[in-house]
Amino acid sequence: MSNVHSPSGIPLELSDTPSLGKAVRTARKTHGLTQTELAGLAGTGPRFISDLERGKPTVEAGKVLDVLSVLGLRLLLAGVGE
Repeated sequence: MSNVHSPSGIPLELSDTPSLGKAVRTARKTHGLTQTELAGLAGTGPRFISDLERGKPTVEAGKVLDVLSVLGLRLLLAGVGE
């Protein structure tokens, strides 16, 4: 199970790619960014941002981490039961 921490530091527990996509979309909108603007800041394309926000399970992990960094989010991994 993974957690994404919001800019306020509150952890969000995620169990699937659609949940991650929703968290990214929410953070992007909170920052007042369009998908195209976020893509430019993260060094990806707008289609990648769209795929990520729709929860596509095959998005590239390195690019996901770049997007999270731009949004001020951290991805933390925790073992089951922690």
